[in-house]
Amino acid sequence: MTVTADRETLRWVGVGALAFAGLTAAVILDAPGPLLVSVFAVAAGGLAAASRPPEVDLAIERAVSEQSPGPDQRTTVTVTVTNEGRGPATDLRILDGVPPALTVETGSPRHATALRAGESASFQYVLATRVGLHPFGPTTVLARDATGTHEREYEQMASGATELNVAPTLDARTTVPLRTQQTPYAGARTTDSGGSGVEFHATRDYQHGDPMSRIDWKRVARTGELTTVSFRQERAGSVVLVVDTRADSHVGATDSAVARSLEAAATTAGSLLDSGDRVGVATFGPGSAWLAPGSGPAHRARLREAFATDSAFAAAPIEDEDFLPWLARRRLRRRLSGGTQLVVFSPLLDPFMVESIRRYEAHGYPVTVISPDPTGRETTGQTLEAVERSLRLSRLRGAGVRVVDWGDEPFETTLVGASRRWSR
Repeated sequence: MTVTADRETLRWVGVGALAFAGLTAAVILDAPGPLLVSVFAVAAGGLAAASRPPEVDLAIERAVSEQSPGPDQRTTVTVTVTNEGRGPATDLRILDGVPPALTVETGSPRHATALRAGESASFQYVLATRVGLHPFGPTTVLARDATGTHEREYEQMASGATELNVAPTLDARTTVPLRTQQTPYAGARTTDSGGSGVEFHATRDYQHGDPMSRIDWKRVARTGELTTVSFRQERAGSVVLVVDTRADSHVGATDSAVARSLEAAATTAGSLLDSGDRVGVATFGPGSAWLAPGSGPAHRARLREAFATDSAFAAAPIEDEDFLPWLARRRLRRRLSGGTQLVVFSPLLDPFMVESIRRYEAHGYPVTVISPDPTGRETTGQTLEAVERSLRLSRLRGAGVRVVDWGDEPFETTLVGASRRWSR
């Protein structure tokens, strides 16, 4: 166990004054009662002065009812604390390190107890899960001596369960419209190019070698001219979902923007896979994750595993002093192949991300931005931050980038509204 702080509780502040007042009253009143109070105060003060911060030796174990639950499910966490020291621990206050992106539904991660040597105590609480990798933090223990005068704070990583891996279902709950982008893979998305397909595109003069099935025979019968009908080609999109996981994006009054982005990215991945598109995923931040675009059941399973187990998708900030944003931007661009478009999930709280998105767009990678809004309006500072963010969104729209401003409403509702605006 690591000692993080020693404090005095000030529980016995004023006991000296009480002893003096009792002694004075006993002399003046010539009564034994005040003298007894004075003696008790002197004894308590002496005992408190002689006490020292407690030294405890605890074993902490954490167990979960489900190591890999599904999203929006519940998992029960059981914490067991054992006193492995030689003496009693008279006053323990324990706080388990709940993952910051998860919510305690029932029970409490706090517990107070006293343990004899070798004795154990357990407590439970229930967490509501959400997509991503959720590491538990260290368990904090406040130990007080028998008099309650001194308090020593410890931190210790519990043994047993250290994280929750929550994989998305990748079920398509909405349709995600993509930018027009040509790829060599057949799919269900129409393009602006003529060829084989089912939707009419244009007619042209007959050329030698054109298939007989594409000749406009009605026009031949009417005018005697040979013309060939072309249809809009249908191709699969090649998409990389980019989640902004930098420390600056782990903000939000009640809900981290990164946690919301992970859930939106999982929903988007499921929709695109069901549409026959090739989907990849990446993170923009410390611990860069990368899965190249692909399709099929095996690739779907790899996507689910990446969301649940890759440390880059942790819903808590990753501390990395060596992280260089410009290097992450260059690394992602080198991984992209021609014909790939990006769907970027970011709260857009700084100019760097706006500049990066505009660069990807300028280099021929069409970008759609889905931006969860973590700003508030309660203070002047929050209002200013919200205005600056709105200006960044406007700047991107002015550069031809599709932007979805996602507020407090469900993601599917926001996406439906955006699709209607884009289709006008």
